Amino acid sequence: MVMLVACETCRQRKRKCDRGVPTCALCIKRGRNCFYPPHRLIKSQNTAQPDNASPSPSSQAWDITMNSVFQAWALQSPDVPISYPVPFRWYIPRLLKHFSEGLGVSHVPVAANSTAYHIQTLWLQGAMSDPGLFHATLYAGASHFDLSRGERQSSITLYHQAEAIRLINERLSDPKAAVDDRTLVAVTPLALFADLNGDRAAADIHREGLRKLVQMRGGLDRLGFEGLTSVLIQMNNIIYNIAFDLPPESLIPLGPPPLSLEKRILRTPSHLLTKIHSLRSILSIFKDIHTFKLAFWTQEFTPNTPTTLPDTHLANYTSSMPELGLECPVYYCCYLAVTLFRTIASASTSDRTGSSSSTPSSSSEIDALASELKAALALTDPDLWIRRIPAVFSWVCLVGAAAASDSHSRVWFYFKQASAVRVLNVRGSSSSSGGGGGEAPYLEELWEHFRWLRTLRLNPVRYIVEETV
Repeated sequence: MVMLVACETCRQRKRKCDRGVPTCALCIKRGRNCFYPPHRLIKSQNTAQPDNASPSPSSQAWDITMNSVFQAWALQSPDVPISYPVPFRWYIPRLLKHFSEGLGVSHVPVAANSTAYHIQTLWLQGAMSDPGLFHATLYAGASHFDLSRGERQSSITLYHQAEAIRLINERLSDPKAAVDDRTLVAVTPLALFADLNGDRAAADIHREGLRKLVQMRGGLDRLGFEGLTSVLIQMNNIIYNIAFDLPPESLIPLGPPPLSLEKRILRTPSHLLTKIHSLRSILSIFKDIHTFKLAFWTQEFTPNTPTTLPDTHLANYTSSMPELGLECPVYYCCYLAVTLFRTIASASTSDRTGSSSSTPSSSSEIDALASELKAALALTDPDLWIRRIPAVFSWVCLVGAAAASDSHSRVWFYFKQASAVRVLNVRGSSSSSGGGGGEAPYLEELWEHFRWLRTLRLNPVRYIVEETV
């Protein structure tokens, strides 16, 4: 059996590929990971149709592709090309599909340095040789399917959760197996979906277990899977604080408003201006946000400044929607998020006059705007955001999460943009596109963005100004 396209490794290296399954001959010879991205397989399947054939819907294209090549794609190990490490059940291919699409974001192109790429390759390869990680993978796929449909965990989901926990506990009795990366990775979906399902007791147990395993390994920087293990653990820590809210000790900001996420957005490639007709206006919004944050910091930490909001650059963002917002759903969501951002900052500035918390009217306005943003995001196509402007998608959704009063809404906002986080290089780089200096890790940018705004929302007068003696 051969694939319709070259493997990703040969394609990136511009080498001739024999398209062998599960591993091409060149990758076997060079000892490289061989990987066939499902999104390119689907595209190739559509291209291979006769000219007079009617195009198939994307769901049908996936089913056609999955029936012929999905198992070969998922089973990357040459030693077990047509078998699973656990007894076969009829739904396993479908759960692997939900895992690869949900956590691996396999329906869109991803870069080789993204978390999604490592989930599609390293995670799945590890799962095919480890029953515990395989059950955890099936649990993650089933849980993602349940959450995306707004349903409670099914009996299939609970079965694979129980099997994963049983096998992980068996591995913990062996000191060497306990600190294996496959053990740590298997725990991460248990912690993740405990967070997303609001089970704080289970989330605390899994987080503490991960903390001890990481300590036994010598720290996050000592973990393997090309950095995937540490990234998954850091993601879980962020999701935990979003779902169950910030601990009291973290409500005191340690520095100026974070600007790195806005700077990342403003570096959006210019060629995308032709792909999204409202992108120029969206980038103009984030220039205003960047300038506003600088002014906000100057006012908050400079003595004898007026207590009015530094509103010059955000004064026009009100509940009155401009015409472009009625035409473009992406701009509409961005505009709502900036209006929500402005309202939270405005409430914090007014509280400097002596009030200890947000007024009921401002809190009600924030809740109403958060609900409107949630409704608007639910009507947009996530793929457009993820393919073109994933950082903007994360910014908008995390503003909603920071504003939301209840845990369910905060989880909804995070889950909505979770794929956008995984398609980017979350570990940062040694040099930024601008030339000098390194690029901050994306997870750090997201966390600081959420934490700063959530602090304003929860306790806007907790800023402390230290005078220099």
